Amino acid sequence: MLYEYALFLLTIFPMLSSTEYLEATLLPLIESIKPKATESFILEACGLGSRPSTQSVSITVGGRLEKFWNTVISDLDDSVSRNLIEDSDRVDVNGRTRQIDHFFTIPELMYASHMYLESKCNVNFDTEKIRASNEKIHQIAEVLGQKYNTDVQRGYFIPVKREIPVEISREYVALGVGVYGVSDLFRWVGEDNMPFTIDEYFDFFKTRLAPIITRLMDGVPANKPAHRVLHGSLDLL
Repeated sequence: MLYEYALFLLTIFPMLSSTEYLEATLLPLIESIKPKATESFILEACGLGSRPSTQSVSITVGGRLEKFWNTVISDLDDSVSRNLIEDSDRVDVNGRTRQIDHFFTIPELMYASHMYLESKCNVNFDTEKIRASNEKIHQIAEVLGQKYNTDVQRGYFIPVKREIPVEISREYVALGVGVYGVSDLFRWVGEDNMPFTIDEYFDFFKTRLAPIITRLMDGVPANKPAHRVLHGSLDLL
């Protein structure tokens, strides 16, 4: 009887929702980060070579957020969006193999249904880096467009910004590349289709992730992640 009731519940609640989804998918990714010692010669010369590398923590958190958002996109219903990097997250561009951060379809967007985004937590580059990074995005988008025989929208996705400041957006749009925040992704797929709200996402950063990241910045590993039993694609995390 209990087994049948459990199956019944799964048919009603096939996915985790709200903060439970964040607890089950995002939290373990951040908890599993291990701080590294700095590689700064300046700090080493000062006798501070054992200090933690805050840059390493930031880079690793950025990589985990990329993985998290790909999980979110994959967990959406196919009628809402399809994560195309599940087919492959690599593409050959001018004889070089490039990694694809985010590449998905959103049928509701019609003319902009195919979207390729580079995941970045910081786009305050110098001019030369901006041009090189933008050129890489354009090249990858063109190859993907040829592969799928469609126009591919392209840009940067900033998973730690709700809205993109106008001055940043204007600078990149002038160079033919968009910069998008979390609110843009919610708008594209529809807020009702997301497994959590945008407020829950950013509150989760302040209440659950901030203490862990603070410890990592101090060189203290997070507690051993709790083992969570998940269903479907979440089991692959």
